[in-house]
Amino acid sequence: MANQQNTSSWWLIFGSNFPYRQLILGALVPITIFYSLYRFNRPLVGALLAIGWGIGLLAISYWRFQRIELFAGLAIPIILIELIVTLVTRNPDFYLASASIGSVLWGLLFLGSMLLPRPLIQIFAELLNPGLGSQEFFSQNTIPRQLYRSAWQILTAIWGVVKLLRAIVLILSLLRLPLETFLVIKTATGLPVMVALLAFSYRFPGWYWERARDKNLS
Repeated sequence: MANQQNTSSWWLIFGSNFPYRQLILGALVPITIFYSLYRFNRPLVGALLAIGWGIGLLAISYWRFQRIELFAGLAIPIILIELIVTLVTRNPDFYLASASIGSVLWGLLFLGSMLLPRPLIQIFAELLNPGLGSQEFFSQNTIPRQLYRSAWQILTAIWGVVKLLRAIVLILSLLRLPLETFLVIKTATGLPVMVALLAFSYRFPGWYWERARDKNLS
């Protein structure tokens, strides 16, 4: 019975509780605002509206729930990087390469955070789920702290490697493929991959801890 309760609690955190609404409002809406106006040669207006949307979500979320809206916090720097590259360089080639540069920076950030006591994905997960990693969580689920941390280290490494692989694919595509093909690859390896990684990240820890428990029992 206890094991069934543990599995159920993991599923509530990492399965059906996936924050689709936060993802849509915090990431999809501001990025869509920016790119829509960018196509009409209004990148500054698009960026200001998108950043204003994100800041508004951050303020409302903190005022109502005393927590940081993670997806809005992630979308704002992405939009700022795109805007700075567009306004400062005025160089189309450098703008096209900015996605690769951003992926490299994110990849190195993820992999570098594995040296810290709490890797980056663990920080994100605990922000979205305030009870995660608390003393009550450990007492209810009987997960060793080292096993708990190793799941986040694995996930953080996966995110870092995927980001670096995306950078390599984008660089090779930009150098060797037509521009239209590059833009398709850039889009396909952007938001869809991030959503897939988020969905995987919500399901992996529970599966990983359950698998380790089953090994110990066998």
